[in-house]
Amino acid sequence: MEMIGSCLSMVVIFSLYISTNAILVNKPPIIHTNHPYLNIRENSPIGTSFVVIDASSQTNDVVTVTPHDSATAARITLVPVKVGIHSTYRALTKLIPDRETERTWYLTFQAHDSHGDTLWTLPLHIDDVNDNAPVFVHDHFHAVFGFGLTVGTKALHVTALDVDEGPNAAITYSMKPHLVTHPSSRYNAFDIDPSTGDITLKEALQHGQTVYHYQVNATDGGIPQHVASALVDISILDFGVIG
Repeated sequence: MEMIGSCLSMVVIFSLYISTNAILVNKPPIIHTNHPYLNIRENSPIGTSFVVIDASSQTNDVVTVTPHDSATAARITLVPVKVGIHSTYRALTKLIPDRETERTWYLTFQAHDSHGDTLWTLPLHIDDVNDNAPVFVHDHFHAVFGFGLTVGTKALHVTALDVDEGPNAAITYSMKPHLVTHPSSRYNAFDIDPSTGDITLKEALQHGQTVYHYQVNATDGGIPQHVASALVDISILDFGVIG
């Protein structure tokens, strides 16, 4: 009977050991940092700290945090602040974030101890800075008209593009005589819409064949502002409209 009792005790102890370990196996580390997303400024220097990750073991084990995939490892480095049952790591950039190349970094971190792994994915949105100037679609715009062009007619349309976003990409157009030291009042004949880039005739043309030379500017709305320039030639021939 004593032998049977001893065997039963061993079975109970062994069963408890298996049950306890089964429970432990199902208790991976906990990542306490839980931001739905974070933001980082475009062109932030390498080594910029953007998040602190706290993780702890549920089994009194040492927990470590590492990048989960090669894409994350290529973009960030993790610096241990404290490693133990409760661990803290600071995430630093390894690349300079460029919004025009990649708007969001999707970073996945892995907390690990001897009883399992826990993953956490952090979308890191890259905030735009005004690091691009507008660019005209052409360096030189041309138009040819006859003298019969009427006031209010759109003579030409110029377009500039800016790959930034928001106010940094908002373009305002302006125009001035080009290579004319003392422009005559005839240069007031044409004007540009600051929002659309449409150049229209606003005053009646004077008789005689002539060419109007203008410089058009595209200025973005960022700080500091960037300006791009292009040339516009409008030729007026003293006979019917030809183009």
